[in-house]
Amino acid sequence: MANYSEWIMKFARIGASLGGVAGFFYGTYTMATSHVLGWTDVADMIESVVVVLVTAVMIGSLCIAIGWLAGFVLGVVASPLSSFTAKR
Repeated sequence: MANYSEWIMKFARIGASLGGVAGFFYGTYTMATSHVLGWTDVADMIESVVVVLVTAVMIGSLCIAIGWLAGFVLGVVASPLSSFTAKR
């Protein structure tokens, strides 16, 4: 059985992974559907792709931190109480 800290860190890693993936796709979708970006010629398209990817990485990084914190809190709440007390 996993001890208390392993349980919490497992939840935190899962939360960070899910947050990062969700944030990356959310940032990509948000910026790609923006009406400000131009998709008409090659130069505008390359610039738009760079803007979309940079924004997606920034939002994904923020969501990694938020997901880690949410996973940490969930791990603390959902951890098995029997492993909280040390066996003597």
